[in-house]
This record gives sequence, structure tokens and C-alpha cells, in this order.
Amino acid sequence: MASEGFIEFGFGENDDRVGGQKFERFKGKEGENYRVSFVWWPTKADGVTPDLDAKTPRFVGAKRLYIPGVGYVLDKGPEYGQFGQSKLNVATIIAVWPTNRKGELDRARFASGDVDVKPWIFAKDKYEQLKRRHDEFPFGQYDLAIACTDSQYQKMDLSPCRESLFRKVFESDKMKAMADNIVGQVNAIAANIQDILARDVSIEKIREKLGGAPVSHGPSGGGGGANTAAIDDLLDDV
Repeated sequence: MASEGFIEFGFGENDDRVGGQKFERFKGKEGENYRVSFVWWPTKADGVTPDLDAKTPRFVGAKRLYIPGVGYVLDKGPEYGQFGQSKLNVATIIAVWPTNRKGELDRARFASGDVDVKPWIFAKDKYEQLKRRHDEFPFGQYDLAIACTDSQYQKMDLSPCRESLFRKVFESDKMKAMADNIVGQVNAIAANIQDILARDVSIEKIREKLGGAPVSHGPSGGGGGANTAAIDDLLDDV
């Protein structure tokens, strides 16, 4: 169950509200192409096996704000507005398959079990874009091809692949070791996904980390520095 301030949802399931350990997050590089599978799913009756025929992969969302010197912090109420403007971000977990710069699968690396399982954090507009792709090409059956056109702002062209490599791996007896490895990594990331998205930090702890420094206000008189929103956009997914 999601903690207070976090919303867990899926495509068409509670997404009407979408308005510790270090894990490397997925971030596209300009000019690079990627092939990814969505690997965080509801489980079947055994509570272990991912249900790739479920209506939707799993996502968690929260309003967060970036505070220099503190990091991404969960917005738990109006009092956090003194540190800047928050915005809703969404997190899920993907497998990034080994490919060349054109996005073509490197079969040798794939056969050796080379795959990166990573959390992926993005804003509401990308979630809506993914939802449209999933509606036509369900992510339990199709991978997603990603062409990154802007590293700084994580602009991407998204298109479906003709099959899901995760599904092929999971349904193959010969690739059970790879499947188990992926599921193990998914479980480890999922156990930390809320902290990866935003840290639950009290006002007192924020002030302590800032050394008791007064909060800078922008020229409009609102909370946060003059470029807080721009900084948040710039650092989104960093």
C-alpha cells in the first residue's frame, strides 16, 4: 500500500488523480535509441508471478519539489510551498535491453543475460503519452522503442516494438535464470520506489539541511526561488 502522499495507480486505474539504497534511474541520451519492457506488474494468485495480461503495469506517483542541497522532497502540504513549487511525477520500472545506437537488439549480449532493470521517473505528459501507446499496443505484449531527441528535457519519440522480450524471457524455460534475475531486481526496486521518487522529509529536517538559511522568494512574492519551476523541469529525471 502506498504511503501518505503517494498514489499507486495504473492505466485507467486511479490515474484520474494524476493531474536508502541507490538505484540508477533510466535517462535517455540525445541521439540514442532504446528498447525497453515494462516489468513491474500486478502478480497472479501466487503473489509472485507477474501477470503480463493484467490491465496495466504498476505506477506510483507523488507531488515532489526539488530543493538544492536537499534533493527531491515529497510535498506533504501547503507549508512545503515555502521551498518551491511542486509538481506531480510518476515512477515505474523497466528493463532496458542491450541494443546498438540504432536501437537494434544485440543478440550476443541478450543471450548472455545482459539487461538493465531501472526505475523510470517522468512527468504527467509522458504518462499520458505512454497510456495512449498502451491502449493500442499493451505493454504486456509489446516492448517500447524510445528515441531520445533531447537529453536535457528528456524529450522522446515513443513507438511499439512487435513483441515483448520480457514476456518471451518469462515464458521460456531456457531463460528462467534471466527471468528470475529480472524479477528479483524489480522486487528490490519496488521496495524502494517511493524513496526513489521523493524523500519524505519534515520541514524541520529541510531547514536543518539548509543550515537554517532563510527561504529565498521570487520577485512574484510566491514561495521558492525565482527559477524553482525551471530548475525542477531541468532536473526532472536527473
